[in-house]
Amino acid sequence: MSALLDPIAGPFRHRGTNGEAVILVHGFTGVPAHFRPMGDALSKAGYTVVAPLLAGHGTTIDEMAETGRDDWIDSARTAFESVVDDHDRIHFVGLSMGGLISIVVGAEVGAATVSTINSPISFRDKKIYLAGLVHPFQPEVRWPEEEPPDLDEEVRPFYLTYPGFPTKASVDLLSISRQALRTAPAVGCPALVVQSLVDETVDPMSGTRLVKAFGPGTRLVWLKTSRHNALLDRERDVIHRAVLDRFASDSGARPDIVPLP
Repeated sequence: MSALLDPIAGPFRHRGTNGEAVILVHGFTGVPAHFRPMGDALSKAGYTVVAPLLAGHGTTIDEMAETGRDDWIDSARTAFESVVDDHDRIHFVGLSMGGLISIVVGAEVGAATVSTINSPISFRDKKIYLAGLVHPFQPEVRWPEEEPPDLDEEVRPFYLTYPGFPTKASVDLLSISRQALRTAPAVGCPALVVQSLVDETVDPMSGTRLVKAFGPGTRLVWLKTSRHNALLDRERDVIHRAVLDRFASDSGARPDIVPLP
């Protein structure tokens, strides 16, 4: 593996005390550092926290181009295997593509809960649906140049990502999105869907579609001001509380769907 793009971009783990573990799965072109604030909050609550670095991430775009959907999903499976023998319940929480992977792996392994944050079922930029045709001619896409998000000083060091992505990788992202939507009804555990209304990447109606796919007992929390990487935005404490509340619920919980503002 190539050198990390930053020392803090690597995986991390906190040992808990309550016999339960949480797998935190980062998003497309992202890194585990995005989950540092949540990881600290969950650790203080007694949970073992494991945040894996997905294959091809956190190093170079060229290295990402050598990986794909199966490699990314296997990274989450490996994280699960590292805690399954000595924890009573295992939860999955994922940002964006990480939420989709959490659905797929959570259904396979019998997760205690699955929580998704701004996970894409549909995208704002419809050009992504042409990736299968475009990638032979345009192997790499660069993110638009724009001012970095206005983040609190305490979380600004965690905002790390590639400046672009291999076009073919977005074909795999679309494939995982479709698989997750098909798989969600089979998850069979309490689920939480967090979706930002002003997400610049994901169509916010993705949240509604995921809730319908998960079925009864699913909770949907709308964020009013957070960008796509809501983990580092100013409503992050709202997410932490919602996730901890979902962990404490049982499979008979009533649906708690907050209406779209």
